[in-house]
Amino acid sequence: MPPKSKKKEASPVATKSKSKKEIVKDDRFQAIVLTDSFQTRFMPLTAVKPRCLLPLANVPLIEYTLEFLAQAGVNEVYLMCSSHADQIQTYIENSKWSQSKNSPFHIATIMSLESRSVGDAMRDLDNRGLISGDFLLVSGDVVTNMDFSKCLNFHRAKKSSDKDHMVTMVLNQASPLHRTRSYIEPATFILDKKTDRCLYYQGIPSVDGKKTSINIDPELLEDIEDEFVIRNDLIDCHVDICSPQVPQIFQENFDYQTLRSDFVKGVLTSDLLKKTIYAYITEDSSEYVARVESWGTYDAVSQDILARWCYPIVPDSNLIEDNSYNYEFNNIYKEDKVILAQSCKIGTSTSIGTKTVVGEGTCIKKSVVGRNCKIGDNVIINNSYIWDNAVIKDNSVLEHTIVAANAEIGANVTLNPGSVIGFNVIIGDNKVIGNNVRIVESQIVREGDDFNNSFSDSEDEEEHAKPAVVIPDFAVEDIDLVGEQGKGFMYVSDREEDEDFDESESVADSYSGMIYQMKHLNVSDESIASISNRRTKRRSHSRNRRYSANSMISDGGFITDDDGEEEDFTKEGVATVARAIENNHDIDTALLELNTLRMSMNVTYHEVRSVTVQALLNKIVEFVSTDTLKPQEAGTKIFNHWGPMFTRQVFSSEEQVDLLNILEDKIEQLSSSYNQVILFLAVKTLYDLDITEEENILEWWDAKGDEAEVRQLTSKFITWLQEADEEEDTDSDSDEE
Repeated sequence: MPPKSKKKEASPVATKSKSKKEIVKDDRFQAIVLTDSFQTRFMPLTAVKPRCLLPLANVPLIEYTLEFLAQAGVNEVYLMCSSHADQIQTYIENSKWSQSKNSPFHIATIMSLESRSVGDAMRDLDNRGLISGDFLLVSGDVVTNMDFSKCLNFHRAKKSSDKDHMVTMVLNQASPLHRTRSYIEPATFILDKKTDRCLYYQGIPSVDGKKTSINIDPELLEDIEDEFVIRNDLIDCHVDICSPQVPQIFQENFDYQTLRSDFVKGVLTSDLLKKTIYAYITEDSSEYVARVESWGTYDAVSQDILARWCYPIVPDSNLIEDNSYNYEFNNIYKEDKVILAQSCKIGTSTSIGTKTVVGEGTCIKKSVVGRNCKIGDNVIINNSYIWDNAVIKDNSVLEHTIVAANAEIGANVTLNPGSVIGFNVIIGDNKVIGNNVRIVESQIVREGDDFNNSFSDSEDEEEHAKPAVVIPDFAVEDIDLVGEQGKGFMYVSDREEDEDFDESESVADSYSGMIYQMKHLNVSDESIASISNRRTKRRSHSRNRRYSANSMISDGGFITDDDGEEEDFTKEGVATVARAIENNHDIDTALLELNTLRMSMNVTYHEVRSVTVQALLNKIVEFVSTDTLKPQEAGTKIFNHWGPMFTRQVFSSEEQVDLLNILEDKIEQLSSSYNQVILFLAVKTLYDLDITEEENILEWWDAKGDEAEVRQLTSKFITWLQEADEEEDTDSDSDEE
């Protein structure tokens, strides 16, 4: 028998090598990082720099996400960049992730400049054909030390047992006092008790940072055969393991913009897709998962890092190569070459960057001070964040505030809680910056925006905003604000998605610091319960009535029906108007139902006006909080369509004034980031519809004046009315002469 040829002898080896390469390729684990939040919560800072590059404990946010991916065993990382994409690309090219030969993964930036939402980014991803298998989808602002292998094993197990499994959401269980618990985007998850399959998802809209509730149609729960749990104690940091079908579904549904309220909710309610989504819940107390999605969580996560709650993610881990932090007692961290005066006091949970100088008698505690900063004598810095190259002069006081890079604070300046001093801003000596005032170096403009063709108060809808101007009427640069030697404009916005930025209350009342007020958590854990789907459950006595789930709380914001509570006119009235809006009833039908209810409960028209206003405002807040419409669009839509209801609720001058007072009182309770816009729209629309007359509007206005903050924008409309009135009087006098 002839010997085998060399070619034939080598073939098994070649086959083995080829097979091995195929396995390596198939086993690639990719990660998609959304560097843009598609929100404006960190404006005006994000008009200059993308959120993912803002410093958290003196480390750019993106570094925490990339460290997590390195520990998760990811092979390839793609950064989807839209806002300030050039800055992100430059940063990554110069980072250890690109330059080091020992980088744990291949990293690349994808310039998705046209993306304006998560949905756009996912559709762009699908068009590029980069996904080869299951991938990890994360935001560029995630901070976690979780053991990802457990989650990945969970995902693979579910996928092997359920052929329709498409997404595994990573959720973190948190107690009510967990300060990283989501304040902006709380949500309700209905999960199968045995398998953790997600059966229903609903975001909980917030009203000015206060408790709210949602409606869950009992018919949705009837289709659930097994025992389920309603959970509202979960932090959703938008860490998801996705199948390759996810971008395809976004491609097929162009109306899907958000990951949860559109995609997840759409998949769970679709009769065609029949796909399943599971929740992996981290319950290990040592595992820390959080997302820096708001001013409040920025403060909370910073404090957690300083307090070593997310070890090994601590300053002395020195995530950036040139960092040199050392840990000292009392959670104090200092880099090399820090110069501290002998009499200064550095309190607990404080971090100070290299080459920073701190003067005599200065006290710093629970704060982060960046590199190359100059802190003068007798300065008080408490629970504040000072970024690189900032200057704080003598005798200034900073409480719960942010001072961005290269800003300068003069001597004897007081920065009150919630104030944000932008990049390169200069505050002159002896100035007091009020609560929640934000100051930007130059005006910010959005091109092509028209505020109802009259009064403008615009802001970039996205963080992709080119540094652009708040219309001059609403950007103030004067001596009263920044001083004669100062430089800066007050930042005013008509759209704020950072609803925890509650200007109605002092931020000093917060639990851990700036703006993050635990007493206003949107949810309650007393209601988290396991509920059996028994047909013996009490049903609504009215087919059109909808009850809120036991796990929700209702408050003065979104008023809903609660089973077991006494029915009164407020609840019934608001529900009646809300139902009319939801089902798009004609106004006559809505008024008939409301009037019937008024007579049956023997209440006055004042109460009728009150519930109507509340229901309209609830709908406006729902539009805004779910990113469906901007505040001005929501206000215009609701008041123009449903404002005529007041024509049969207001019959005298006194009642017109009463209606305006009701509107002002209730609108003032909304988020101060946009309540001025809503009040202006309400007053102007009622005037245009001839529901309130000019003299009654002026009477209402003169009773309180223009001191209230909620009235600031409306004051321009009032001035216009007054000037028009004076012109009419002048013309009348001329005619008489």
